[in-house]
Amino acid sequence: MKTLLFTLSLTGLSFSAFAGTTATLLLKGQIAQQLNISVSPESSASALNLSTTQANTKVATVQEKSNSDTGYKVTISSQNLGVLKNSTHSFVYALSYDGTPLNLASPVVRSYTASAAVTVNKNVNISYTGVPADQLVAGDYTDTITFTIAAN
Repeated sequence: MKTLLFTLSLTGLSFSAFAGTTATLLLKGQIAQQLNISVSPESSASALNLSTTQANTKVATVQEKSNSDTGYKVTISSQNLGVLKNSTHSFVYALSYDGTPLNLASPVVRSYTASAAVTVNKNVNISYTGVPADQLVAGDYTDTITFTIAAN
């Protein structure tokens, strides 16, 4: 046992005797990926006058935030495929995102390839031809638009 302790003791001393004249230190930090999207609706979004024609009426602002090194994409989808519905009745409308018309018959994907930290606000606008109230079935006509952000 004494021999083992003495050997370990000598081994520990020998390391300091062979120290070099140069040493390195690795410094490393990390930033977590952040992808966030939020919607700020205008009051008009939940009180659309379907009897009055609307042209590019702002209904929301969407804020996109990303620090992805591969860029990001936003997927926009409509629960009713781009139609306001009241049970079996429907009302056609058009939506634009950041000035670009959307075909909501299927999900729309907008890709952004910038490798940078960005925070941008984009307008959501609605357009439709008003229909006199006596030509529509009474009730609420609704659709839900979903915005999803993901890294490329």
